[in-house]
Amino acid sequence: MKVLVLGATGYIGGAVVERLAEQGHEVAVLVRPAADGAKRVPGVADERHGDLADAAALAAAITPDIDAVVVAANLSGDRETDLAAAGVLAASGRKIVFTSGVWVLGATVDGHEDSPADPIPLVAYRHELERLILDGGGSVIRPGVVHGRGAGIPALLRAQAAERGAGVYVTADGESPTWTFVHVEDLADLVVAVLEKGGARVYHGISEEAVQVASVAEAAARSVGVKPQAEPWPLAEAAQTLGTGFAEALALSQRISATRTRAELGWNPSRPGVVADLVEGSYV
Repeated sequence: MKVLVLGATGYIGGAVVERLAEQGHEVAVLVRPAADGAKRVPGVADERHGDLADAAALAAAITPDIDAVVVAANLSGDRETDLAAAGVLAASGRKIVFTSGVWVLGATVDGHEDSPADPIPLVAYRHELERLILDGGGSVIRPGVVHGRGAGIPALLRAQAAERGAGVYVTADGESPTWTFVHVEDLADLVVAVLEKGGARVYHGISEEAVQVASVAEAAARSVGVKPQAEPWPLAEAAQTLGTGFAEALALSQRISATRTRAELGWNPSRPGVVADLVEGSYV
């Protein structure tokens, strides 16, 4: 299968490109051209230039040799622009695997693949994009908070711990929220599984259903060698540093399963959990 990957230079997309190649798929990527004309994605011969925010360029990149498209790119943040891109993908006639996220479900203690969307402001229209993809016959993956390879939100927690001398977690009420997590390499495995076996439905990329963020913040502190404890960071204060939308997302508490996804696709995440990854894994 020849697969066009959007977001191949990013955190998730880079892992997906590697896994696709390992599984014998031919990979093409859509990237912005490098200023010096060099390749943006080493090891990928078919590099096409464009931007997810340019619907015409996106349509032109989906040439007849492309069998499927994996969307692992950041969205533009403009609703009409992103809806136009999703419309192009949905109408392409190709298998589409669209990476969304669990924040589209809002605060929940029993979330699952069929839970109704209740998005927080940061991802206010994301469920509309999901619906376009699903109605076009594509698949949607909602990962939890992604960790691994020393990057992602856990790296932000490490940076905050190093700056403050202790771990911190954003909170609206003084209590630690719970987050869902997935290792980036387990997520890449899931993307390939959905590409090969998935249908027009939602899948959850979650290996840990509900981890206390205070314990993650404490692990982040330990990993940078500061006081091994976690302290609350009031939402109003965090918003001044991180922006209101992102701070609200970090204060969100969720417990979400991936039971159907695991059963249907035989997906069995095996990489270390986020606390172990921070203390003795890729963040050390």
